[in-house]
Amino acid sequence: MDNSWITDNLQHAFTTWNNKLEELWSLLSQSPQTFKGGTIWNTIVTLHGGMQAIGYGLWVLFFAIGIFKSAASFRDFQRPEYMLRHLIHFILAKMGITYGLDFLTQIFSVCNGMIASAAVSTELSVQN
Repeated sequence: MDNSWITDNLQHAFTTWNNKLEELWSLLSQSPQTFKGGTIWNTIVTLHGGMQAIGYGLWVLFFAIGIFKSAASFRDFQRPEYMLRHLIHFILAKMGITYGLDFLTQIFSVCNGMIASAAVSTELSVQN
C-alpha cells in the first residue's frame, strides 16, 4: 500500500496551516496606520475630527447643565470642593476629547508589543 498520498496530504495541511499563521501574524503585528495601506486609518482620522467637534459641543453643554443644576442649591455651590469637583470633571472631559485618539493608538502599540514579545517567547520555546 502506497502511503505517499497520506504524506502529501499532511504536507499540504501543514503548508496551509503555516500560511494562515503567517497571515494572522502579519495582521496582529501591523499598526492601524499601515493596515490596508492606511486608507482605513485616514478615514478614521477624518471621522475623529468631526466627532471631536460634536464632543466639544456636548462637553460645553453638559458642563453648563452641571453648573446650572448645582447652582440651584447655592449653599453647595459656595463650597470650594464642589467647584474643584466641577473643574476636575471639566479637565478630564477635555483631555478625553482632545487626546482620545492618541490614547487609543498608544493602547494599540502596547498590545502590538505584547503580541510581539509573546510570539518571540513562543518561537524560542518551539526552537528549544
